[in-house]
Amino acid sequence: MHKYSKFIKEFEEKMYDFSEEFSNIVFVCIGTNKVIGDAIGPTVGNSLKNIENDYIKVYGTMSNTMNFVNSKDIIEEIYRKYDNPYLITIDSALSNIKEKGDIVLGKGYIKIGNALDKSICFFSNVNIKCIVGRNLKDGIKNMEELHKMKIFDIINSSNIISLGIKNVLEKLEICV
Repeated sequence: MHKYSKFIKEFEEKMYDFSEEFSNIVFVCIGTNKVIGDAIGPTVGNSLKNIENDYIKVYGTMSNTMNFVNSKDIIEEIYRKYDNPYLITIDSALSNIKEKGDIVLGKGYIKIGNALDKSICFFSNVNIKCIVGRNLKDGIKNMEELHKMKIFDIINSSNIISLGIKNVLEKLEICV
């Protein structure tokens, strides 16, 4: 419960710069359904699909993932479709500083594919990264690390994130 309430508090603080001037809230749920440790984004995306409406959009689900290969095209599509989107990214991450299961929030540019020695960078109003393992500073070893994750841990972290997002949006009366 501690991680849930901590996430809600931090996510609500990050949402304070949200205003009516944004055309849409767009959730960009990054990851693949082929690697358990990289499935945080699509798992959260599946859960958020039930709040999608004309104003709230979700990219990246278990059946239609947003990953390194197609991310550039999807980001371009988002900017073509929406004049001034408020982007919220959700992704798995490897770290040697944070503990496994920690949810780290940020703002600004996000790099995807970084742990695998690849990188696409784009701006995000809110970045949500869930630490799923250690960064071993080697693309092949990091991929092995992502494959070692337990599905229980991924589902548990995904639930914390998706339920927390829904809670904050309801509290701020964004998805009425």
